[in-house]
Amino acid sequence: MAEQVHAEVAAQKQSWTSKNVKLATTEAEKEAIYRLRYEVYIEEMGGASRHLEANATKRQLRDEMDEIAAHFYVSQKGKIVACLRNNLRRDGPLECEAELELHRFAPAYPDHVSMSSRLLLHPQLRGSRVVMELACAAFEFGIRQGVSFDFIDCHPRLIPLYSRLGYRIYKSGFRHPKYIYVVPMVLVTGGVEYLERVKSPFASLAALFPATTQYRDMLLAQFPDASQGQPTSDLEQSAFWQLARIRLLDPTATIEHVSLFSHLTEEQIKFLTSFGHVVRCKSGDLVLLEGDSGREVFVILEGSFRIRASEDKGSGWMYEPLTPGDIFGEVAFLPNGLRAATVVAMEDAMLLIL
Repeated sequence: MAEQVHAEVAAQKQSWTSKNVKLATTEAEKEAIYRLRYEVYIEEMGGASRHLEANATKRQLRDEMDEIAAHFYVSQKGKIVACLRNNLRRDGPLECEAELELHRFAPAYPDHVSMSSRLLLHPQLRGSRVVMELACAAFEFGIRQGVSFDFIDCHPRLIPLYSRLGYRIYKSGFRHPKYIYVVPMVLVTGGVEYLERVKSPFASLAALFPATTQYRDMLLAQFPDASQGQPTSDLEQSAFWQLARIRLLDPTATIEHVSLFSHLTEEQIKFLTSFGHVVRCKSGDLVLLEGDSGREVFVILEGSFRIRASEDKGSGWMYEPLTPGDIFGEVAFLPNGLRAATVVAMEDAMLLIL
């Protein structure tokens, strides 16, 4: 199976719109990608405890999904500085299939779905156009391979990026064995209308192929909430604001329970929340883990959460439950950038992630 993937990769190597993006076809190229992963995930982000497959001797990070994946990369001055992995389901199982509920996408599943992962860039390239070039190359590869749905298990901090690309949150988040809390997102590759609507860089590429509403309709039939797209964008601003206004400007709040936004005007809150995204959690979801890295701040819109830090020596939880209007995660803005406590949903809930 790996040989088949390599042959398909080699046949399409020069088909991308961006000539800066290449597909790895040699073991040397792949090992360079694995070293970049090690530098970012292990050395920069301190992820050794989560990535037990990391090889400290070779300074490489690779896993079983790599053997049947297409590896996209960008190099500068002979060094790989950015990469992205894509796996076609027809070549083998994807990670977290049950949590992503991929079976509900039949008959497109399994032969016409894929999964993108391991997107990372050298620190000096973050914020550059390289990420869009990588994503567009992977999108073009997928659509030429007959992919109808591409999935990601998205870290909360990357939701804005993937939303701009055209991915949609379609179900509640879940606990990932390596990244703690992730949010499932899906891209309908043939959904030109939606891609144009969110100004995705994929729109012009998708327009080169036959358009269809079949897979959009399939998604919305199974997951109606996916129709919301970007819930805090101006596309659905009025609906989101109606919810946020009720949750964040509670006129009955006492001085002991003041909302984060109680001192702001509605216009100021609208501006601030326009940078955020709404996600749903299920009871028992582990949203933050003490000691993990992250920069997101979470605002509770619905439901309640419990919090515990390492100084708690008992089996209980340290603080009073967090409820709508409360925030958590703000300690990660301090220099060490690590989460100061573990946070778990006590019931089904809704969060605004900033």
